[in-house]
Amino acid sequence: MSDEAYLSTIWYRVARLTPRLRPHVKVSRHRYRGQSWYILYDHATGRIHRFTPAAWMLIGQFDGTRTVDAVWQGVAETHEAEAPSQDDVIQLLSRLHQNDLIQYAASPDIAELLERYNKQSRQLLKQNLTNPVSFRIPMWDPDRFLTRTLPWVRPLTGWVGLVLWALVVVAGLATAAVQWDRFTHNIGDQLLSFHNILVMAVAYPVIKAIHELAHGYIAKSRGGEIREMGIMLLVFFPVPYVDASSAGAFRSKWDRAAVAAGGIFAETFVAALAMLVWAAVEPGILSAVAWNLVIIGGISTVLFNGNPLLKFDGYYVLSDLIESPNLGPRANKYWGWLVQRHAFGARQIKPDPATAGEKAWFLVYAPASYVYRLVIMVGIALYISAHAFVLGVIVALWAIFNALVKPIAKNLRHVVTAPKLRKVRRRAVGLTFGTIAVAVGLALLLPLPLRTDAEGVVWLPDEAWVRARTSGFIADVPVPRGATVARDAPLAVLTEPSLDARLAALDWRAEEVRRRLAALSVTDRAEAEVARLQLEDAVAELARERARGDALTVRAPLSGRFEPALPPASLLGRHVTEGEVIGVVLPPRAGHVRVAVTQQDNVLVRERLTRVELKLAGYLEDRHEVRLIREVPGALDRLPAPALARAAGGRFLTDPGDPEGLRVLNPVFLYDLALPEALAGAAFGTRVTVRFDHGQEPAAAQLWRRARQLLLRHFGA
Repeated sequence: MSDEAYLSTIWYRVARLTPRLRPHVKVSRHRYRGQSWYILYDHATGRIHRFTPAAWMLIGQFDGTRTVDAVWQGVAETHEAEAPSQDDVIQLLSRLHQNDLIQYAASPDIAELLERYNKQSRQLLKQNLTNPVSFRIPMWDPDRFLTRTLPWVRPLTGWVGLVLWALVVVAGLATAAVQWDRFTHNIGDQLLSFHNILVMAVAYPVIKAIHELAHGYIAKSRGGEIREMGIMLLVFFPVPYVDASSAGAFRSKWDRAAVAAGGIFAETFVAALAMLVWAAVEPGILSAVAWNLVIIGGISTVLFNGNPLLKFDGYYVLSDLIESPNLGPRANKYWGWLVQRHAFGARQIKPDPATAGEKAWFLVYAPASYVYRLVIMVGIALYISAHAFVLGVIVALWAIFNALVKPIAKNLRHVVTAPKLRKVRRRAVGLTFGTIAVAVGLALLLPLPLRTDAEGVVWLPDEAWVRARTSGFIADVPVPRGATVARDAPLAVLTEPSLDARLAALDWRAEEVRRRLAALSVTDRAEAEVARLQLEDAVAELARERARGDALTVRAPLSGRFEPALPPASLLGRHVTEGEVIGVVLPPRAGHVRVAVTQQDNVLVRERLTRVELKLAGYLEDRHEVRLIREVPGALDRLPAPALARAAGGRFLTDPGDPEGLRVLNPVFLYDLALPEALAGAAFGTRVTVRFDHGQEPAAAQLWRRARQLLLRHFGA
């Protein structure tokens, strides 16, 4: 090691300082992945700080009497090559000072305490401003309350509680599996109804209070302190919170993970109990509360608390179990080191200590967490905007600022001003801004394929459906199932018992009016004109009834194979109404495909279509170029076939309250495509995948179109 790297030009500023750890800092030794680390727990702030054994060689000797230079000289003499450089010591002192872990003999206590208080207040305000959907308001020190009530709940914080939790959750899951269809029936309408929102407003703080108290009791049962409890505005909704950060000082990773997982266990336990209650009681207020507790406990656990990609309970559980504290910040820092080391060539920058296993976690966790947080924030903003437009726009803009603008600005500033990059500044700046310029240029200028993917079904012609043309009872089905019939062949014979009597009465009425007309034509021409009109009405009504008599014989609309709606024996004697389906005549071959296109893609399909490709379900490797036959005018709120609904494996969301499963939540447009000869034998109703080709367009234009459609759909802007 050269003297230049070992010594520092500003060493004189710290050499004569006599630092010591503050009295409220507690030190403990932990092991992570087989390596020793020293944990400094700050009782005043509840924060945990982790240091390597090499750093502790220095920190442990800061007793307020020895100078920094004396401590460093002693370490340098005893450890030689492993001794830290003077710059390392300065950085360590800076970190200790910034986190208020050390003090000096000349430090004024009162002024220092005021400064610490102001700094903590500023940090809290900064945290709230940078995360407006999770705004914290400290209110109470619950440590005495938890200590007094702990004996009542202590059995639930150990193995007894774990076994009880497992039994209840298994029972709840089994009940949910049996009652799933009933539980999720019309869930969309139920969830957003005004009555349910009121119930949820009461149930949500209750289950969150249980969640937070579980953290506190488990931490207290293992010797921790809980000094802060308050209200957190989670997505602008008030819920209680408990600061259980003291658990970070526990030596056992299982104790730390238990405290972090306490809220997850509590919520799933309450949700499982609520599921059992909901299944046992009759519909009413108790059933509504239980239903909401299941929804809240399930959604918050899966999407938020139990998900390690967000910095909530699941994140800390994962960090403790894999023995990788500060997983998120360290993962981000490791990615930054990779870029600076390999892209910028800053070989003098040392990575933070990490094992090979931790580095593998870093590579996966940082991008996955970033993408998930972005998706969640955008989803929350869109949901809020649907109910409160201005608030939703504010949350969306804040999410964009925190997820995109702020990180980009911070990283660009680092590239331009960071002292660590001074030796490779030109390369770092050139590579960074050059990459941005190339990316923007490619996005604006490089044309990319523009396509729209849709789904459809092999369509049965409308005229193939055999429908009753009048009401009546089916007396005979002369054609067996599957028989080949010609056009106009009789398929069913209906009877109408009163038809013959009506025909006879109408025939006599027409004859009566005809004779009266003959008599009046000689005696009274005015009355004869009235009789002539009456005769026309009588003849027309008689013709209509005779047509009904002819319609009693149901004939084949086209040539093909006859398939009745029910077995012929079941059709006999059945009463059918006009328009009711009796069966279908399947043509010898399929002729076309009916495709459903979403509203946002319809403009491209209508105005910029260049070619169309089709793939049959089950044969996705075979592509067939087809042609567009016709467009069904106007948007529809119903799918052409149930096979296109999400419940049947399709891509369209349908209204859960529609018994047919055809009414879509967003309108669709229908197109008919000619089916190629190679697929003429495809079964009617088979799902197909269709790709509409619209030529090429730069990526920026495509992204702008989708963003504009998103704004129009959710914000009406």
